[in-house]
Amino acid sequence: GRQRSKLDECCAGILAEVPSASLLGVTADATDEAQVAAAFESLKKAHGAPAALIYNMSSRPFPPEAVEQLSPARLLNDWKTGPMAALLCVHEVLPAMKDAKQGSIIFTGASASIRGSSKFGSFAVAKCGLRALAQSLAKEVAPEGIHVSHVIIDAMVDMPVIHQHFSPSPSPGRLLDTSAAAEHYWQLHMQDKRCFTF
Repeated sequence: GRQRSKLDECCAGILAEVPSASLLGVTADATDEAQVAAAFESLKKAHGAPAALIYNMSSRPFPPEAVEQLSPARLLNDWKTGPMAALLCVHEVLPAMKDAKQGSIIFTGASASIRGSSKFGSFAVAKCGLRALAQSLAKEVAPEGIHVSHVIIDAMVDMPVIHQHFSPSPSPGRLLDTSAAAEHYWQLHMQDKRCFTF
C-alpha cells in the first residue's frame, strides 16, 4: 500500500475476519524500484517465497480529460502506475516462482484494457499496456507452471473513492462487491495447471 493509515485499516479488517492471519503491511511507492525491492524484501523475510502476486494498483481516471488537453506528465504518471510498476513487482516474485515451478500472478484490468473511451485516453494507455505485459508474461512462464492472468473489471468497485462520485449514494448492487471478486481471484490462484485461463 501507499498510505499507512489505509493499509492499517485493511489489515485490521482482515484480522477481524480471520484472527489467526499472519499479516505484515508494508508501504512503498510502487513506481520506485528501490522502494519496491525493500518492500518485497520485508515480505519475503516475514513470510518466505511468494506464491502469488495480485497487482491491482491503478491510476485514477478522474478528472476525465480529452487527449487534446492531456499533458505528457499525466500520461507518464499513468503509465508508471500501470505496466512499469507491475514490471517492478513481477521482477521481485518471478525468480522464486520459477525455482518452485509454480505461482500465480494476477493483474487487475478495466474495460480500458481493451478499448479507449472519450476523455479516458491516458487511463487506456496504462491499462492496455498492462494487459499486453500480462499476455507476454503468460506466454513466457506458463510452461514453467506459473499462472499469469488478467482480470477485466468492467464495473466501478465498491470503495470509498468511488462513493465520492455519487450523489445520492449508488443503488444496492450497482458497485462491484470486493469480497465476491476476491473469491474469483482465489479460484484463479487455485486453478489446475492443465486448464490455466488468462
